[in-house]
Amino acid sequence: MLRPQRRLAVISTHTSPLARAGTTKAGGMNVYVAELSRQLGRLGWEVDVFTRRDRLDAPHAEELAPGVRLFHVAAGPTAPLTPMEVAGHVSEFTDGVAEVTQRGGGYDLVHSHYWVSGLSGIELARRWQIPHAAMFHTLGAVKQMFQQPEPQYRIAGERRVVNCADVVIGATSHERAFLIGQYGAEASRVQVVPCGLDVEKFHPNGLKAARRRVAEALPELGVFDGPGILFVGRLEPAKGVDLLVQALPMIEARPDATLWIVGGDERDEAERSRLRQLAEDGGVGGRVRFVNAVGREQLPDLYRAASVCAVPSAYESFGLVAVEAMASGTPAVATRVGGLASTIAHGRTGMLVSQRRPEQFASAIGRLLSDEPLRVRMGGAAANAMSVYSWQCVAASILDVYEALLRERAMSDWQRESCCPDPAESLLVAAS
Repeated sequence: MLRPQRRLAVISTHTSPLARAGTTKAGGMNVYVAELSRQLGRLGWEVDVFTRRDRLDAPHAEELAPGVRLFHVAAGPTAPLTPMEVAGHVSEFTDGVAEVTQRGGGYDLVHSHYWVSGLSGIELARRWQIPHAAMFHTLGAVKQMFQQPEPQYRIAGERRVVNCADVVIGATSHERAFLIGQYGAEASRVQVVPCGLDVEKFHPNGLKAARRRVAEALPELGVFDGPGILFVGRLEPAKGVDLLVQALPMIEARPDATLWIVGGDERDEAERSRLRQLAEDGGVGGRVRFVNAVGREQLPDLYRAASVCAVPSAYESFGLVAVEAMASGTPAVATRVGGLASTIAHGRTGMLVSQRRPEQFASAIGRLLSDEPLRVRMGGAAANAMSVYSWQCVAASILDVYEALLRERAMSDWQRESCCPDPAESLLVAAS
């Protein structure tokens, strides 16, 4: 007897999986939601993704891939909002999702991404009487440890999701330990599944052709001017791009090295101006190059064209940029924090920096740029090591988590009661 097709509701409230990674509040999570949904669709699941409508021209629904639909749900003003602003519209968004789906035939499971989505996931799981898997991608309490102030209502919201979800999925063992130790999660309900990687796109083959394509598409980078140090990400303090600008004049072994800053958009011009001034003050104004965030289709060539990929973040729960770069044969130099400490094998696939100081990044990057055999050897080892993060492997692990939840439900007198009956907004008001 054939098993009926599984149906999954994916909640990505504050950001659409179609948002360009590297722009404001769009990053690895957007990539994760889009790629995992596509992979699950290929494996026969019917997947509906729900996000908040933040632009007037967003369609009610659109197809992301075979078996995968994206719904834009009205909640609050039809305009971009920060996650903290979106939190004030959680109940409205939850009701909107329920209304959109009331004639859709029901779901087997709900998977939420980020704490704002998790608050909706709690209530939707109760209404639909199905299991709830939650992922955070970043945690407020972790960011506070690295001197990044976060509102207490975010951490209170995260604690509620941890307490109410049937399973919490972390990207690394480090994140799992933090969820258990700092958020009080039950160890049996925290599973580790890494983020994924499209190994058919991110690979080390075709270096010369990649450089030519980047030179044609992004001439402002000056690909052939000297070895390129690549930064990909949002232009915000936590990502640490200013550390790289300060480190560049300290790399004395390669005074021809250039820094490629790929990220942000027109909304980040003030930060770009600050970074340009910092470069001028350091005497390297002509060696720091800027381009807006690029589409996913251009990233593999960028990674291959660079000599080193630098990730000086204060914290990364996984560190997708480093993994994509290493899969492309480019060693990563990154801060020894969070998931980066798990994905980078220091001295073998890249270099880990213990302190977020320009001189430490300059030393690590300079070592790779001045020792070509070492850099090539690390790049080859990195590409081989990253195969474990293929989306096929990740999707299979996620399905193991899903199926365990569904078996648990089928084998017990499973009846979901509300573990937190008051509206999400009341918790946010109390915590603030």
